[in-house]
Amino acid sequence: MKKGSDDDDLAPPSKSQRKRDHQLLQLLAETLSALPERRFRKLSLNERTREELLLLRNMSASGARNRQIRLIAKLLEDENVAELQRPGAEIDAHRRATTALHHRAERLRERLLAADGPTFEKLTRSTPEPVIAQLRELCALARDPGGGNRTREAYRDIYRLLLESFVPGSGT
Repeated sequence: MKKGSDDDDLAPPSKSQRKRDHQLLQLLAETLSALPERRFRKLSLNERTREELLLLRNMSASGARNRQIRLIAKLLEDENVAELQRPGAEIDAHRRATTALHHRAERLRERLLAADGPTFEKLTRSTPEPVIAQLRELCALARDPGGGNRTREAYRDIYRLLLESFVPGSGT
């Protein structure tokens, strides 16, 4: 038989492909077991899969946990995997967005600390006036070489203030 013929489409997946698919199902089982209770209850699973996932949630790391994950992966073969992957993907997207926001605040803090007057004005153009006044004061404190603890606190406060200005209520 020639490669690429129509008969290849009817051939079952190779053993290696089946192993890769099963490993992905194992990762999905771990992700589902780590979901918050509220999201876990919303999953549309058959009863046996749900029971096994509940058992897995209460297990600590051990060989039994690994066997349980393999069992759940086997049970997940009969489930709608695309629908079950959605909550994990949403959590990952939220986590990536939050991380990007934190990185943005860190980069802006570094640029503000290195900025002179006109550059500082340019960076804070869309920032409310009271926040600009606070940032000026904190940047001056953070640049002070003899400030000790005040310098470190100001450095952290700049970050918190920037994060709060990006997303109100997100300050740490």
